Amino acid sequence: MKKLLITSFYRTIAGIGLPGMLRILPAFSFLLVAGTFSMLMITSCTGEQADDCFTNSGQQVTESRPAGIIEKIELWDNVNLVLIPGTTPQISVEAGENIMDAVTTEITNGTLVIRNTMKCNWVRNFNKELTVYATAPLLSEIRYEGSGDISTRSQLSLDSLQVSIWGGAGSFNLDLDAIRLNLAQHYGTVDLHVKGRAYITTIFSNSFGPFYCDSLVSNIIYIRNSGTNNCYVHPLHVLEAEITSVGNIYYSGNPYDVKSVITGSGKLVKTE
Repeated sequence: MKKLLITSFYRTIAGIGLPGMLRILPAFSFLLVAGTFSMLMITSCTGEQADDCFTNSGQQVTESRPAGIIEKIELWDNVNLVLIPGTTPQISVEAGENIMDAVTTEITNGTLVIRNTMKCNWVRNFNKELTVYATAPLLSEIRYEGSGDISTRSQLSLDSLQVSIWGGAGSFNLDLDAIRLNLAQHYGTVDLHVKGRAYITTIFSNSFGPFYCDSLVSNIIYIRNSGTNNCYVHPLHVLEAEITSVGNIYYSGNPYDVKSVITGSGKLVKTE
């Protein structure tokens, strides 16, 4: 039987001839590459994660998680975060029931780290979003390096807040009442929308995302735009601006003290 199959194979090749072989070679190469890619995709999802590559998210459910003192939040991967005002720390997760365990919320030394631990995100189609709801009355810092969105359900009152964006492509929509606010985007294309009030606001832009802070009224604003996008601010009394790249700074209001240092091609523009 084996000899018969080999003989038939050689006869088939001989019947096709060299020109025919050259015509089918691209198709054969494509099938070989596709097969290899599929095997790598399957083997990259091992153990409990193997089903993540092919099953749906399941019915959307909400799960409460243990909470403690939260002074800092780190958000990674494709998880959304909604900040809720309150006096008692709380954490809940909304996700498909089949992938709920993949969303981790760990608190260590006052830092809440939020991650999506699934290894097959790149082949999944998330028809249901992953969202963490957190109440953190002592929150003073947010570190972002993901693709999820961060928002506030209503206005948060804080003494001070540091927002550090180190990469990613999500959106921030924050309503804040703070004494001191520091906003910094080092890398990424995040678009940041902030409204409310702050006594002192410091803004550092070094990337591609815009800062829409013209609905954030601040007594004093220090801003440096070293990025390629624009920044919009509303200083009440003092504005100190530095521009080192192509992005512009637009300001509204009538501050009595305006200072600027411009070494890039961007401009400082009053909008009203």
